Amino acid sequence: MIKTIKADEIKGRVWDLGADLCGIASVERFADAPSGFHPTDIIKDCKSVVVVAARFPISTLSASSPAAYTFVRNRLGDKIDSITVQIASELENLGSCAIPIPSSDPYDYWDDSRRHGQGILSLKHAAVRAGLGQIGKNTLLVNDQLGNMLWLGAVLLNQELEPDALASYQTCIPDCRICVEACPANALDGVTIVQCKCRSISAKYTEGGGGVYACNLCRKICPHHKGINDYSSVTQ
Repeated sequence: MIKTIKADEIKGRVWDLGADLCGIASVERFADAPSGFHPTDIIKDCKSVVVVAARFPISTLSASSPAAYTFVRNRLGDKIDSITVQIASELENLGSCAIPIPSSDPYDYWDDSRRHGQGILSLKHAAVRAGLGQIGKNTLLVNDQLGNMLWLGAVLLNQELEPDALASYQTCIPDCRICVEACPANALDGVTIVQCKCRSISAKYTEGGGGVYACNLCRKICPHHKGINDYSSVTQ
């Protein structure tokens, strides 16, 4: 027997576990999701998508070494995955079917010729549908309070929950092309990102075999990386 649970109860538990944001989308908001990457392609009777986010420490962007950013990125992935697995487990104990979505790789789809991958669900687009922000020209989610300094995860649920209102605020400054013009790989066009170009400079391996994320310029240079009301830049 499924125990009915309210959206606010799930959000409260998510925040107790350490997330900074939580939003809920009804499955109807995913009508334009690509075939094979719709929530109902993962769980047939999905009715709600719970999206959670954790904030990057902004100071990470000031580090001269990519090791610091890589370390924080990896730990945030672990943190978000721990939260979504815990939430899914607790909801299952209440009788629901709840599926946590990985916060990063592995990809369900990979085109080796383009070095282009897609996860089982686009977390950025799910976050937009859950009211957590809008996608900027750098293809990152931008939240009005926390900017683009976010790492995302989600839980799919076979219960109808009250969805959050969609974000109505504008993210990118009109005519701003700072990220597009600054990208050293020319991977941005203001709408999409060419993954193979981005990966060519962002995914690096040291001589010792360690992997680092060597470029975060599109996140760092964005006037909204701290929030849409803060146009200050990070000290270089």
